Amino acid sequence: MSGHGDTNESTHLLRSARSRSDAGARVRKPSMVPSDKDRSVTHARGHHQYTLAERVAMNQYQSLDYAVVDNELLREYQSKETGWQHITKTFGKWVVCLGIGLLTGMVAWGIKKAVDNIQDLKFELAQNYINQGSPYIAFLIYYGMNIGFAAAACACVLIIGPAAGGSGIPEVKSSLNGVRIRYSLNVRTLLTKSFSLVLAYSSGLVLGPEGPMIHIGSMIGNALGQLKSRSMKWYPAVMWRYHNDRDRRDFISVGAAAGIAAAFGAPIGGVLFSIEEASSFWSRQLTWRTFFCCMIATFTVNAMMSGPVIQIFDTGLLTFGFSRNYLYRYPELLPFSLLGVIGGLTGALFVFFSVRLFKWRADKLHNHRIYRFIEILLIATITSALCFGLPALFSCRSVNSVTPGLPDVCDRQAQDDTLERFLCPVDQYNDLASLILVNPARAVNLLFSRSSNIFSLGSLAVFALLYFFLATITTGSWVAGGLFIPMMLIGAAIGRFMGEITLLVFPNLTPAIDPSIYSLVGSAAMMAGFSRMTISLVVIIMELTEGTQYMLPTIFAVMISKWVGDVFNESVYEHMIELQCLPFLQAQPSQLMKTCTVEEVMAVDVVTLPPVVKVRQLLDVLIHTSHHGYPIVDPEPGDVLKRPTFRGLVIRAQLIIIMEKRLFTPTTEGYTRPASAMPSPINQEEGPRIGISYVDFCRELAKLHPHAPELKEQMSGEELEMFVDLRPHMNLSATTVLCTASFSEAYKVFRTLGLRHMPVVGPSNQVVGMVT
Repeated sequence: MSGHGDTNESTHLLRSARSRSDAGARVRKPSMVPSDKDRSVTHARGHHQYTLAERVAMNQYQSLDYAVVDNELLREYQSKETGWQHITKTFGKWVVCLGIGLLTGMVAWGIKKAVDNIQDLKFELAQNYINQGSPYIAFLIYYGMNIGFAAAACACVLIIGPAAGGSGIPEVKSSLNGVRIRYSLNVRTLLTKSFSLVLAYSSGLVLGPEGPMIHIGSMIGNALGQLKSRSMKWYPAVMWRYHNDRDRRDFISVGAAAGIAAAFGAPIGGVLFSIEEASSFWSRQLTWRTFFCCMIATFTVNAMMSGPVIQIFDTGLLTFGFSRNYLYRYPELLPFSLLGVIGGLTGALFVFFSVRLFKWRADKLHNHRIYRFIEILLIATITSALCFGLPALFSCRSVNSVTPGLPDVCDRQAQDDTLERFLCPVDQYNDLASLILVNPARAVNLLFSRSSNIFSLGSLAVFALLYFFLATITTGSWVAGGLFIPMMLIGAAIGRFMGEITLLVFPNLTPAIDPSIYSLVGSAAMMAGFSRMTISLVVIIMELTEGTQYMLPTIFAVMISKWVGDVFNESVYEHMIELQCLPFLQAQPSQLMKTCTVEEVMAVDVVTLPPVVKVRQLLDVLIHTSHHGYPIVDPEPGDVLKRPTFRGLVIRAQLIIIMEKRLFTPTTEGYTRPASAMPSPINQEEGPRIGISYVDFCRELAKLHPHAPELKEQMSGEELEMFVDLRPHMNLSATTVLCTASFSEAYKVFRTLGLRHMPVVGPSNQVVGMVT
């Protein structure tokens, strides 16, 4: 959208997220934009200022068409549609959701098994050489495998699928907000992401699989929901009903939720995550299908992890033991709240450093593949050296010094507290190595263990600082990886540290202070601090740990952490969206919009078309403009002034198909009924048929088509002199807004309905501008 200049985020996003090439022709007032030196990289919500270069970069993106094109072709089809056809379409959506859940669960299982096997082999080989008295050879094996996997993970992204880097959550959020991002959701990126994730996670880099699983689930939803290939020119006829942006958006939302459900074993949390964080548009029917898909994804992972047995076991990431007699004391809500403050501050600090490092990479390394490759090798080297070297500085602890949890505590994971010997003799262990030189999932289990006296305060502090540093430098590098597990580990270490301090301050309480509860609350606080998730995060933590007894302190910590973090900056994903110049429309308009009218910000000099237009004229409009929406105008019958009144809206894709299929008429008469008549389903008595059905037109919309200049070269002189009747194709229910309307109200309509074009009309219904 083009319009008058201001530096407010939401106003600019409404202009830029629906690219200027969609409809607007000229900005009415010059924009006042800041330079890079005049603005901060991180900021509180609503205070971002886009530079001119960023605005230009955002204009390369196109919007998705979520609005239903209510034209005569659709009305004819609906008048003939049977109840059985409607049932089969609805049933087909459930079948697709079933497929998304099954495939997402299988991919999650494959990634987990591959990573577990590789990491177990790596640590076992290193420990064997340590036991043989060859720690240097052990380090070389450990470092060699880490550097090899990191190099392969980076090469996958750089060479095969550049869109597969990072977590993919910013791209998913922007896509579901209504922006077309090339290559971000295709099958090639899906395969690259999966392989890069396995290799990167196995390399010892401080990252996790949960964020990429959201992206992987979204790509699976896109692939199964669309089930077509433009490069191979394969368009299954059975899927034509779903080859539109609305259904594509819904299947991507379902896939994102299934990714979370498969990664955490949290079907309800997956649904809430998609509603709260990922999706910009939602419906009650989508809730049912998403919950069904998440249930299937979770069941698939559990079934495959359990193996070929009749019973299904809970094989989630971790389980938090519960007590029959002791939860926590009400005074402990104060340290739990303090953990929320610490989580918010630490999360905001992480966002501050990681976003600035991301911007430095974008400015200095983006166009140099070799530098990006060298950087990941350097990060892998630093990570391997610190993770292998720091535990050697810590003294050994006796295995017998570990105090089991309370006898009334059902602590299933206490059976899995396998402590790492590292350089220690038999019956002793290295507490820092038990957190670093193991699979991260085991480290989380150990931090959440109800047993006490496992860690020294020094090891917990060093682990939290080390992981914070490594997560900061790893985030944004060119490998697939997420942040949920690293942040959970940092928060769990901070929480356990505070729990141990509290236990030292109050040693004589009966029952004693349980540091594992603080670890649970700290992990939730840290995850909220960097992501600003609330409801979905609490539910995910509860489903993940089965710790519903501790929901109240978890809610306290999560809400406080979000409030504290919001004082300093937005979530890391919001900042990544801005730094990648991905257009995004916020749910609510800004305060500044309330002082503006639509007339002040609309694009002017909109290109309009008459209901019946000559082919040559229409091709010239398509060639010489880059707009994607064209209002149809025609004077009212009997209007002496012949003022062009808005009749409907037609999009560029429709016009291209009309040109390619030669849907022409030899005269300007077109249909025999007057243009002002209320359209009704087409039949032979109303005039000549247009030569294409609604079904065939929808199938054509899903395909690739030549550009307007190519079409003009293919046409004969006789065809160029023919006419096109646009009335059967134009959207008769296009949403318009008065030029005197409040811009904030127009923003709400535009955002809520998921529009791509909103014509602005005057008092007499004449087109005076366009909002895109």
